[in-house]
Amino acid sequence: MRRLDDWLWSGFLLGGVALTLGALLLPQPGAEWALTGVESCAGLAVLAGLRRYRPENPLFWKLLAAGLFFFALTHLAGPRGPGPLVDQLALGTAFLLVTAAMVVRVRSCSLPVNLRANLLDGAMVVLGVMAGAWPMVIGPVLAERWHHPTPAAVFGFYTILTLLRLAAAAVLLLAGNPRNRAHQLIVASTFLLFAADAGYAASDRPPTVWHILAWMTGHLMIGAAALHPSMARAERGGDPETLSRTRLGLFAVLTAFYPLMTGLNALPGLAGGRPPAVADGLHMFVLPMLLGVGVSVLLVLRMGMLGNLAQRRARALDAALREQEALRAELEHRATHDPLTGLGNRAALTEALTTAVGRPVGDRGWLLLLDLDGFKEVNDTLGHPVGDELLVALGDEFRRITADGLVARLGGDEFAVLVPGDAVGTADRLLRAAAVEHLLGGAVVRVSASIGVLDLDDVHSCAEALRDADVALYAAKAAGRGCHRVHAPETDRRGNRAATGVG
Repeated sequence: MRRLDDWLWSGFLLGGVALTLGALLLPQPGAEWALTGVESCAGLAVLAGLRRYRPENPLFWKLLAAGLFFFALTHLAGPRGPGPLVDQLALGTAFLLVTAAMVVRVRSCSLPVNLRANLLDGAMVVLGVMAGAWPMVIGPVLAERWHHPTPAAVFGFYTILTLLRLAAAAVLLLAGNPRNRAHQLIVASTFLLFAADAGYAASDRPPTVWHILAWMTGHLMIGAAALHPSMARAERGGDPETLSRTRLGLFAVLTAFYPLMTGLNALPGLAGGRPPAVADGLHMFVLPMLLGVGVSVLLVLRMGMLGNLAQRRARALDAALREQEALRAELEHRATHDPLTGLGNRAALTEALTTAVGRPVGDRGWLLLLDLDGFKEVNDTLGHPVGDELLVALGDEFRRITADGLVARLGGDEFAVLVPGDAVGTADRLLRAAAVEHLLGGAVVRVSASIGVLDLDDVHSCAEALRDADVALYAAKAAGRGCHRVHAPETDRRGNRAATGVG
């Protein structure tokens, strides 16, 4: 099925171009009837694509199909046809329908927040093309028809619709999905039709075979786009608030288009193919110059929008990075700190111990393990909230006493303290702080503490330090609590280290 879909649109396009070339070789009026048939097939192809793929936005395709059928009617004008008036009505209706379809497509490919940027892009295209085409095409034709209001109005009508279609195609080129085959064919068809219209208007002669072939090919490309499976999706492409390669290239072309066309128009014999007297005049230079200035102003505004967006995104990125850094710091703090007291936790102690043990002997410091005596009774009699308040109060006091060290809560009522020196003096101050009465929950609360003291010069690892300090802590509890014991390096008969000293 996919292979059939791929063959269908390409086969239709190639076959339609071949039939067009054959029709152009036929004598009149057979050629006009053949071209009508080919163009009608393009409209039928759009209807077939609508029925086969059920697109998200059928209005766009329905307007294109109707426009193609009206284009087909234009080939029947002449002595045996409905006449020039019907031909002009059919052509004008076809232009209106196809232009309306392109506007619908732009709306479907644009988010509401991006509509202003897309409109600015389209306005730049309109002014840029007008500025470049005025000296060679638009200005000379209007000058010739200025004293004939009806032809001048008709030309102005078709010029405005052509410019709107071109602007819409430029917006689709920037806002639509560039990998969508149907989208590519629609945009390419619009540019091809514009080139054929501009060439025909500049020549001031009846349409040649090449003009007709270009028009027919552009309309056949619309039918081929409708036969491609991607016609069912009006996909959005890149962000219109970014300076993509396509957008940068379009801006560069618009900036250079007016000076280039003005220079070509100044060359002898290139004044739109018309006599120099027609191409002369103040409006041939002043108005294009003003249009060129308008393009430059819109370009500056557009670049300003992109610059402002870049600044907003940079500020948003900076804020996001700061928020991420704050979140990282908060997560790191939570990973290494006790949530109740704000002291370090076991992970923080392990890291600090590992660093201390790795330092040279004599510069490692001391480890103190502290356990509260009587804390369980406080929890049992006064409740856990009172016990938590006591832990917070004691934690703050311990941190004040050991400002030059590390205080960590290992869990429950057990604390650890790392100090660089004077471990015995620190242990005495901790014992006195633990024994202070606290008024919590309307009751006087008092506990004591037992402390095990270890010289880190006597151990070789973090695990060994915790084990030996724990031995000293249990020695302090066995000695009656409310005291501290210093672990000695000598071993007892059972292979355990001894703990000596009294608090």
